Amino acid sequence: MNVQIENLPNCIATLRVELPADTVKKTWEDVASEYTKFAKLPGFRPGKAPRAVVEGKFRKEIRDEVQSRSVGDALRNAVKEHSLRYLAVQNLEEVEFADDKSLSFTVTLVTAPSFDLPEYKGIAVELPSAAVTDEEVDAALERLRIQQSEFTDITDRAVEAADYAVISYAGTLDGKPLDEAVEGVAKRFVGNDDFWIKLDGDNFLPGFGEKLVGAAIDETREFDIELPADYSVEELAGKTIHYSATLKGIKSQVLPELNDEFAGKIVEGKTLAELRDLARTELGRQKEFEFEQEKRNQILLTLVKDLECELPESHVKYETNRILNDLIQENLSRGLTEDAIREGRDELLASAAEAARERLKATFILLQIGEKENITVLREEFESRIAMMATRYRTTPEKLRKDLEKANALEKIHEEVLTGKVLDFLVANASVSEKAAEVPAAEAAEAETAS
Repeated sequence: MNVQIENLPNCIATLRVELPADTVKKTWEDVASEYTKFAKLPGFRPGKAPRAVVEGKFRKEIRDEVQSRSVGDALRNAVKEHSLRYLAVQNLEEVEFADDKSLSFTVTLVTAPSFDLPEYKGIAVELPSAAVTDEEVDAALERLRIQQSEFTDITDRAVEAADYAVISYAGTLDGKPLDEAVEGVAKRFVGNDDFWIKLDGDNFLPGFGEKLVGAAIDETREFDIELPADYSVEELAGKTIHYSATLKGIKSQVLPELNDEFAGKIVEGKTLAELRDLARTELGRQKEFEFEQEKRNQILLTLVKDLECELPESHVKYETNRILNDLIQENLSRGLTEDAIREGRDELLASAAEAARERLKATFILLQIGEKENITVLREEFESRIAMMATRYRTTPEKLRKDLEKANALEKIHEEVLTGKVLDFLVANASVSEKAAEVPAAEAAEAETAS
């Protein structure tokens, strides 16, 4: 077999393969024998027809099968012989099946990128302390108190900074309703009825709550909100919005007392001390989970930060579209309109393309490390992933496997399991240290003065 390889940009390689007649003739003999064994022809019992008669009757079918097998076998042998790491067959062309049984063809492959692996053992990972502090436990209990709080109506005084105000409001810009003046702005900025807002915080718009302090029920106030140039909602950044807000009601939040009775309502039969222990344990679990994720994130960032390599554009395009769809759904869930998303599509597309390239680089690095370290996916590990996915999608593993096979997605699942195992290997071999606690600026200055 003669193989000529031409490497092209963007992880493309073309192979011109020539198979000698002797090799193809052997395949022809095998296929023709199979047809002779099972052929059903008039006047002959199955398998008893002469070979020449069978070849004459099924010549086209035999030829097509021989060509298919020969191309497949030749491609596998060429990939193995030349250590090619290919991802997909992009094109098969110029197939020439000569009368003497010699065969040649040209195949275009999408190949894995070529790069030198960075140092991947002993990657430095820095994490904050995993110890749960008393302050964190106190904060967790305070969140539980807030969840269990009740609200009472206040009717005999004006609204105060610690209250919740129930308001109806509408915003305008340059005399126009906000949704007309700023296309695609989220509805919550435009206006609302019976909207609850806590006045002692910037949980809506900066300075909005303090404009209402001192208002009486049914009082309407007109005021401007000047938003900074770096405001997080880009459509509103740097703008001055005029609001008309009417106070419809005043709510006072009543927090339950932090005692054994409160603890028993949260977890039946538990005292406050026991509830604190449970909160500490749960916070520890959360930290452990978050730190494990952070380890993986830091390792991946370290691996890809200095890696420059070509990537297969077909894979980049596919991954970009996946990420872009996720970004669009995320923005829709945040309240952005389809028109606003359409206007910002170029920016979203650029962000998705950059994320796709980083994600693909990470995947190819992990796969190459797995190959070097002989990390493989066991059958039971693969079956376990399929079973987990089936449970999530409320179907059977058998049906899910068939659906994935139809969608040509089984290889992707295998890849996900493999890269997960490689990442576990990297985490186990990482050099983990504890990040030094940040000292507040005031304390640091005081310590320096004392010294």
